Amino acid sequence: MHNVKNYILVLVILFAYSSCSKEDLEAEIPSYISIEKFTLTTNNTTEGTNSHNITDAWVYVDNDLVGVFELPAKFPVLKEGNVKLDVYPGIKENGISERRARYLFYEAYSQQVTLEKNKTLVVTPTTKYTSGTTFYWMEDFESASLPFSYHSLSDTIVYKTSTDVFEGVYSAKISLIPGMDFFECYTPAFSTLPRNGRTIFMELNFKCNQPVLVGLYADSDQIGIFYLNTTDTWKKIYLNFTEPIITRPNASEYKIFFGFQSKVDYPEFVIDNLKIVHL
Repeated sequence: MHNVKNYILVLVILFAYSSCSKEDLEAEIPSYISIEKFTLTTNNTTEGTNSHNITDAWVYVDNDLVGVFELPAKFPVLKEGNVKLDVYPGIKENGISERRARYLFYEAYSQQVTLEKNKTLVVTPTTKYTSGTTFYWMEDFESASLPFSYHSLSDTIVYKTSTDVFEGVYSAKISLIPGMDFFECYTPAFSTLPRNGRTIFMELNFKCNQPVLVGLYADSDQIGIFYLNTTDTWKKIYLNFTEPIITRPNASEYKIFFGFQSKVDYPEFVIDNLKIVHL
C-alpha cells in the first residue's frame, strides 16, 4: 500500500510538470526605469527658493505602487507597453532616514510612457508646489531688517552675512566666541496658523558646527522638537510641525525658535530660505 501511494504521488508530480509550458517555467523579463534626480521649479517671488532635498521616488505604474526608491535608482518593472507613470517626490521627514515620506507639498510627475522588455527607460522628473500649498511665511534675509526676537539670556544676536551664503546676497549667521555660552532666537508670533490637523512644515537651508535645537513656543509653553545635526556643507531639511501644533490647539499664538548651548569653542550656525507652508 505504501508503494502504491508513492507511485501515485510520482504520477501527480510528473503530470503537473508536463502540463507546464516552457514559457511558464521561464522567468518573466522585466522592463527597467532609471531615475537620477528630481528638479523643482518655483516662482521665486511667491514661492521662494527652488532648492530641495528630494531623496526618494515613490513610483506607481498604472496606479500600482512599484516601490519607494532612494535616488539615484534603477529598478525593474514587470510591465510592458504603454503605461501611466506617476513619480511622487519623497523626503526624509525631520532629516531622519527612518521617516521617509511623500512630501505632500510637491506635485507628482505624471507621464504616459512605453516600457520595453529588457530595456531601460530614463526618466527625468520635474515637480512644483501643489496649487493647494499656502506659503504662510518666508524669509530669505535679502531685505534690510531681520525678523527675530531673542531670549533674555541670549549672548548674541543674528546678523546678516554676505561671505557665508547659500544663495542670493545674504544668509543669516549666529556666532559665539569664548565667554559666550547661550543663544536663542524666535520668529514673529503666528496667530493664524491652522490648528485643525492640516499639515504644517518649515523648510530651511542650514549648516552648523554643533547641534541646534528647533522647537515651538505655544504662548509661553516652550517645546523642543528637532535637532539640526552638525554639517559643514549646506543642507535642506523639512521639519514637520503638524503634531506639536495639533496637541496645543488653544494657544493664541505660536513662535518657532532656534537655540543652542555652546559645546565647541566657536559655535556657528548659518540659515537661509525659511519657509512655513501648510495645506
